[in-house]
Amino acid sequence: MVTVLGNSAALRKRKTLKKSLNFTVMVVGESGSGRSTFINSLCDQLIVEPSSTIHMYSPEELVNPDREMQLRKSTVELEDGEGVRICLNLIDTPGFGTSMDNSVSFQVITDYVKHQYDEILIEESKLRRNPRFKDCRVHVCLYFITPTGHGLKEQDVVFMQSLGELVNIVPVIAKADSLTLSELKLNKKLIMEDIEHYKLPIFDFNDDFFNLDEGADEETIELNKYLGKTLPFAVMGSNTTHKDPASGEVKRVRVYPWGTIDIFDNEISDFLSLKNTLLITHLNDFKDYTHEVLYENYRAKTLGEEGEVGDVSELSRARVSSMATSMTGVANGNGAYQSPKVADSPALDDKEEQIRLEEERLRAFEERVQRDLMLKKEEIEARERELAEIERRLAAERLEA
Repeated sequence: MVTVLGNSAALRKRKTLKKSLNFTVMVVGESGSGRSTFINSLCDQLIVEPSSTIHMYSPEELVNPDREMQLRKSTVELEDGEGVRICLNLIDTPGFGTSMDNSVSFQVITDYVKHQYDEILIEESKLRRNPRFKDCRVHVCLYFITPTGHGLKEQDVVFMQSLGELVNIVPVIAKADSLTLSELKLNKKLIMEDIEHYKLPIFDFNDDFFNLDEGADEETIELNKYLGKTLPFAVMGSNTTHKDPASGEVKRVRVYPWGTIDIFDNEISDFLSLKNTLLITHLNDFKDYTHEVLYENYRAKTLGEEGEVGDVSELSRARVSSMATSMTGVANGNGAYQSPKVADSPALDDKEEQIRLEEERLRAFEERVQRDLMLKKEEIEARERELAEIERRLAAERLEA
């Protein structure tokens, strides 16, 4: 009996290891803040080609609110020491923060996050759900703050206010090596004071959702307290590796005229703490909070705008008419999520054009829903034919008997 139980436990573990944990991280920050280098350092491999230059936009481009911003998606499979595989989806935001008016960039990111929630809502409303449906919700957003030494900028405050109710935001000080240790400590203090002053909804490691959980022991609570005091994480990335001649260990380092710095050195960087938080200690916490709190709040708010919506068509109509933000982008073959040139923005003066765009989205969404309804109808008819055939065979067998 013990052997059977042991074999069953081993079989369950093999099945668990065979399946990859799906986890999505969005990295948001201005051009030149080190997003690409951070992604490569996080995965310890070349995911995004590093750029050594920053594109200089013309004055006309800087003031143009309709200039496009793309979301670039990369997927990599990682594996820890215990054989657990993580399918890590990384969403980068090239072009963010390069305009004087960044409302369009905010809208593109908000549209993408909401669209993933809408996909879940539609799937949940189906009579027959797709067993291969992939959950693409963003579980955590790393927001890179430029190390100015003066706390948050207005753009930082507006972004966190806009996205905080939709996604877990973790503030990160980019290029922390540009500050001395005393400057870094002061900058962290100023940033957290701004977050408390404006009541910005960032991810709270000390939330009762985690610390009152049945599996939360004293060690977990102490870890959450430490991470809460560490915020914002101060990181530096590197595309350069160096092999230690003494130990033979390969490290990611930043090279300076006076020497090198290991980016995983906890004395000068929070990179290792952030990496462990994302991929080991709090991966499931980010996913659980996204599903049980953020998504449920979004679902209740969306359905509550038109009352309880039982029909898929009514659900889609309520979504399109009330939010006017879902399905505003298209995915291209390179994995980029691109906003249309004429974005749905309050800056549009032509109200008739805005109404026309909303009506077009509504029609496209309703066509999709109608196709789903037709498929459901065909499934029901096929099932009825199968039942009729079974009844016919049973009747024939009874006559033969």
